[in-house]
Amino acid sequence: MVRVSRTPWGSHLGQDVSLYVLQGEGLRAAVSNYGALLQSLVTEDAPGGLSDLVLGYDSLKEYLEGESFFGASIGPVADRMAGGSCEVGGRTVRLPRNAGPDSMHSGPGGFHSRLWEADILEDGVAFTGVFPEEPDGFPGTLTARLAYRLLPGRALRLEYAASCTRETALSFTNHTYFNLSGAKTDCRGHMLRLNADFYAETNCGIDPLVTGRFLGVAGTPLDFREGAVIGDAVSRLEHPEIRSAGGVDHFFSVRGAGFREMAELLSPKDGLRLACFSDADGLMVYTGNFIAPGTRGKAGAAYGPNFGVCLETGQPPNAVNFPAHRARVVKAAGEVYQAATEYRLERL
Repeated sequence: MVRVSRTPWGSHLGQDVSLYVLQGEGLRAAVSNYGALLQSLVTEDAPGGLSDLVLGYDSLKEYLEGESFFGASIGPVADRMAGGSCEVGGRTVRLPRNAGPDSMHSGPGGFHSRLWEADILEDGVAFTGVFPEEPDGFPGTLTARLAYRLLPGRALRLEYAASCTRETALSFTNHTYFNLSGAKTDCRGHMLRLNADFYAETNCGIDPLVTGRFLGVAGTPLDFREGAVIGDAVSRLEHPEIRSAGGVDHFFSVRGAGFREMAELLSPKDGLRLACFSDADGLMVYTGNFIAPGTRGKAGAAYGPNFGVCLETGQPPNAVNFPAHRARVVKAAGEVYQAATEYRLERL
């Protein structure tokens, strides 16, 4: 049984912002209608009792001022878009450039900065947003629904659904940073395993952008098929992909199709395993390379580089600008977009 409660959390743009606490057996999540974000994920199964396994802030003000997308829902199109521009729905979309010469996570007006309507479910909360067409933005009026559910066996499920009145591009994800030590230390000692034989090549520039090609992981620091220590991978600065990204910040194409296990993150020291399941094409793995040293998080914790690992399920970055990949993200008018991701926690 899941209990859901609501707590006022402040206001933004004259509207109320709340935290919704989902309490299940051995797992508690707090989510907000600001950015449809995941603010905390607390387990009772960690050594020493309660432990919050995701990075974030205590106050709404800190989220409004922060730049790391802690726990945020991301859309309409996740990740980096070349030049902030694409052709879709018979128009040129021009988004603000917030990542060097490119747009990241649909720019400042993306899902992460929006206020959502909330509906309490039997096992969680659903957030709904209606986003009218804007000049230079994505075509049509988009209706999106993002739901968080707690499942038996200490699992958090994220469900996405959307449709638009015109052809548009859609690729949602979640930008939670996981830290299985409860942010007592960084994640360099965590182990990561991926069911992925290929990664999306980048141009290895100052602002790395995917080339549209997929390369084999064999023989590279991006080979996590048998599991690898994150600290070992991010220290391989002699490899141009690691050097340009400051660590791991890459999309991996996951074997198989349908709802399947994509990744597992383990902390042997803390005796915890987090498995990631999704029906997406793959996932973006980001090892928190640019979290500023001394960033103050929840309960006064000091974060820094590699303090969190993002497992961002979804479609390849910049797919809308590659003819071979456009069909993965471009949806016709009225076509329903659906996706789901689960994070399952267990003791080692």
